[in-house]
Amino acid sequence: MKVPSRWLADYVEIEITHEAIDRLAERLTLAGLEVEDVLRVDPIQNAVVGHVVSCEPHPDSDHLSVCHVETGTETVQIICGASNVVAGAQVPVVLAGGVLPGGFRIEKRKLRGVESNGMICSKAELGLEDKSDGIWIFDPALELQTGTDLNDLFEFDDYILDFKVFSNRPDCASVYGVAREVAAVLDLPLRHLDTAIDMTPGDSGIRLTIEDPRDTPRYAARMLRDVRVGPSSLRVQHRLIKAGMRPLSNVVDATNYAMLEVGHPLHPFDADLLDGGITIRRATPGSTFRTLDDLDRALTDANLMICDDEGDICIAGVMGGQRSEIGPDTRNVLLEIAVFYGHTIRMSSRALGLRSEASHRFERRLDPEGVRLAADRAVHLLQQTTGCQVLGDLADNYPAPSTPRKLVLRPARAVEVLGFDLNANDIVGLLARLQIPAHQDGDQVHVEVPYFRPDLEREIDLVEEVGRIHGYDRLQSVPPLASLRVGRKDRTEHGKDTVRDLLVSAGMYEIMTDGFDKPAWRERLGIGTEDLVAVRNPMSASQAAMRGSMLPGILGVVETNLSHGVDGGRIFELGRVFSKSHGETESVAGALFGRTGTPLRGKEKVTVSLAKGLLDGFLTELRIEEVSVCTENLPPYLHPGRSGWLIAATAGEDNTTTVGLFGELLPTLADELPTPAPVIVFEFALQPLISQLDAPVSYQPLPKHPSSKRDLSLTAPAELPETRIREAIRAEPEVDSVLLYDVYQGEQVGEGRKSLTYEIAVRAEDRTLTDEETAEIIARIEARLADLHVHVRTQ
Repeated sequence: MKVPSRWLADYVEIEITHEAIDRLAERLTLAGLEVEDVLRVDPIQNAVVGHVVSCEPHPDSDHLSVCHVETGTETVQIICGASNVVAGAQVPVVLAGGVLPGGFRIEKRKLRGVESNGMICSKAELGLEDKSDGIWIFDPALELQTGTDLNDLFEFDDYILDFKVFSNRPDCASVYGVAREVAAVLDLPLRHLDTAIDMTPGDSGIRLTIEDPRDTPRYAARMLRDVRVGPSSLRVQHRLIKAGMRPLSNVVDATNYAMLEVGHPLHPFDADLLDGGITIRRATPGSTFRTLDDLDRALTDANLMICDDEGDICIAGVMGGQRSEIGPDTRNVLLEIAVFYGHTIRMSSRALGLRSEASHRFERRLDPEGVRLAADRAVHLLQQTTGCQVLGDLADNYPAPSTPRKLVLRPARAVEVLGFDLNANDIVGLLARLQIPAHQDGDQVHVEVPYFRPDLEREIDLVEEVGRIHGYDRLQSVPPLASLRVGRKDRTEHGKDTVRDLLVSAGMYEIMTDGFDKPAWRERLGIGTEDLVAVRNPMSASQAAMRGSMLPGILGVVETNLSHGVDGGRIFELGRVFSKSHGETESVAGALFGRTGTPLRGKEKVTVSLAKGLLDGFLTELRIEEVSVCTENLPPYLHPGRSGWLIAATAGEDNTTTVGLFGELLPTLADELPTPAPVIVFEFALQPLISQLDAPVSYQPLPKHPSSKRDLSLTAPAELPETRIREAIRAEPEVDSVLLYDVYQGEQVGEGRKSLTYEIAVRAEDRTLTDEETAEIIARIEARLADLHVHVRTQ
């Protein structure tokens, strides 16, 4: 945002010298309004409005002209090389001895034998544009007096403050907003904007329709009659140029001038070219619209349009159209003053690839309450420059008027945060300097947030305002005070640390992937998309949805490792998964793939038994001991005979909870890897895993009497789960431990049978068991096993 100092001085009394402007820039930057650069506008000397009395070809040149120019006190001869110089024109002239912006001095000299006593200037030579096609011929409508000093018409000898305006401070994207900051920082009076209007009573006849208030919170308009279109004053044109805008006509310049002053965009329409009322709606996809820059724009439903009964007349908040453009013959003007939803304008501007001063401001969340001030200031300027009549009051469609936000500031809190010695009266005074109404009520300061400060939402925001206006440079240097506090992690973070430590101690390596869906592996695993959480505005196609499972990402890492020649590994990841049905949850997943890496075991590959042993120890350390395996409803990507859901016994009505899933990847999927290898995967929900960590621990005394051990070799039906056999053995109260150390299937045990060998330890709490008592216990176990068609092997 470029703000000329002389424009700023209209509203706050500042000194315009090099040293004073540098000090001001430093003070504003310290107060949070960053000045990125200070640009010098050089003065001009001995420059006047000239009148070309005659213009004749140079006797010794085919492109130079010998001009006699009246300067108010004399007529001088000037050689001019511009092709557009003509007799009768009023032009800017720098006489001999004068100085152009930039310090270039004009001297009396001869050009091809003919004396020249000055220079007829172009806009570029006066520093008003980068390049000019010829000299600047003043518009006769300006009615300039020959001989007038150009310094009285323009504002040279100026400094332009170039501000970096953050998105949460739309008020600083305006000259008056910056003036408000300057007045607050320097503790100077702020002059009011002149909004006086001479209004003609009557019905303006304006009809306004808003199709969706979510796109357009407020739309207002005013009817101006008998407008005289012409050039703006040279001072207004110069201010617009210094602020980075191109002057066009007094009507357009007045709306741009008001926009730069109050930060609220406005748009004038030629009312005689409109048909019926105004409607604000979304564009018809596939339609086109010709904008003011003479380009046909392809529209989508992302574009918000201003329309009359005939069709589109303006891309809302971005750029107007040619059909309703202000021209030399315009006599009646409909002035638009609106507020559009910032995100809507941002999407519209991005879809068109078109940015403007208006869109830049609308994107920053303008407050609807600022419409009246912007309308009155713009109409005041239009009435002053065009002599128009203002027909009736503001036509206004405001579906949901906003109410001022009210906040409470505790002076004690401000002192605690800032370290300044401030009381409530001091705070009320500092806020008043920012035009923020506040009053003391007991030990609190009650604040009504003005419409131009949408960034003030919490007490801490007010504390920041107090601090920056009081002056951060006034903070006292205080030695730091050490305050030791014993901290602790919450239950979930503590549980994640425990899970991480246990898996690392089991020889696994933690990885980290992003939280987005991995479509390639998800599709290979056959996981659907109906429960995925889509990203509304993804930065790329790979970020279109959040991950619903961690396994696609895990397998992507496995694939990458194998493609780089890594022959095996054990990896896991802790992170979050997302779904429409369950929301956001913590999860842990991992994979064992390829070789085990166990020394002296050659090229042994990972197996389900290895993974089961690792996970069994892992779950035991987490105090989840009574775990069973369910093989029903397995995902299609797991081997049906080597996978299962892990079900843990719990207290309560349900008695069980699903801990997670583990198993071997289907061989058809494993064979698609860069190096075919077995892959064992697991995925657990975190909360069931850590649910027992806070449970009280019970301890039992060491046994006083020795145990007696017996080996028991059994044959059992091949389809009988081993857990059923173990349950039958443990049904005897004296059984202390059961160890399965051999499993065999083959011809020796017969078809449909399997052999299992257990070591069974029995113990009594009150005595040492005799051989006879141990034999009786084993006999009862054998009888119970017989009911399951499990028999002791005879050979």
